[in-house]
Parts: sequence; structure tokens; C-alpha cells
Amino acid sequence: MKQRSQLFKDLYELLRQLARKRLARTGEDGSATSLVHDAYLKLNTWGKGFQDDQHFLATASNVMRQILVDRARTRLTKKRDLQTQAIFLDIDGAPQPGPHTIEVLLLDELLERLSKFDSRAAQVTEMRIFLGLSDEEIATALHVSTRTIKRDWALAKAWLASESKPQSRSV
Repeated sequence: MKQRSQLFKDLYELLRQLARKRLARTGEDGSATSLVHDAYLKLNTWGKGFQDDQHFLATASNVMRQILVDRARTRLTKKRDLQTQAIFLDIDGAPQPGPHTIEVLLLDELLERLSKFDSRAAQVTEMRIFLGLSDEEIATALHVSTRTIKRDWALAKAWLASESKPQSRSV
């Protein structure tokens, strides 16, 4: 089992690359370095050790999610124009809000609900969207097959799409 500081040192550049991608796709202000350092501070307060690099990355994806959600909430409380201040995350690499993006606060709420229904699908979604890990990297981290990850992602994506649609109301 590696020390936290050694894991961070070994994976620092990878985390910065992943954070840079996430921030570029969200339109979020701030630097990748700042996001990674905030994540490191949170990871240092985590009481448990990490089994390996993949376990560390899985936990880092959760921490980055928390940080981005906290930032989105802060922005919403500071600004009155909620529509222009919302932070969006892509689901399939979309560069701007559109049919394949979701607002980060809504995504956080949906992931909480999905985790009660299918915790692994929620974790796959988190690792894919918040860290940008590939199916193979997620499979390694979760110790399952790539095919299982693809199934979990398809389920999660369909569930997110159905749950994020506004409910039609009868008049």
C-alpha cells in the first residue's frame, strides 16, 4: 500500500491533465492546478489508505465531483442570474451546453439517486464524467471487465437522460 503523498506525487501530472479537461468542458473558472490541490487537501483528510493507483483515482474522482459541486453551489448563491451562471459537464465530450450535457448540481442530485439504485453504475458515471477515465481505466479501478463497465455506462446514461428530462405536466 503506497503512502498518500507518494500516490499524489506519482499521479500529479495525470490528475492535472484530467482536471484541465474537466474544467475546459465545464467552462468553470479556475486552474487545473487549483482543482488538483483542493482535491489533495480533501484526500489528505480521508482516514483510509489507498490500495493502489486505481483506488486513489476512483477516490479522487469523487473528491473532484464534490469540489465542482461546491463551486457550483457557491456560484449560484453569489449570482442572481442562475441560467447564465450554471456549470455544465459533458456526458459524451460535448464542448458546450446541449443535448449531451448536464448541469453539475442536477448531476450531483441524480448520482445520489442512482447510487441507491445501482452504486457501481453511479461510480462508473462519476469516474467517467468527473475524471474522464476510459472504460478500460475504470474497469481496472473497479476490478471488473470492460464489458461490465460499458453495460453500466449504458444503463447510467439512459437513466440520467430519462431522469433529467422535465416532467410533462397536464394542464
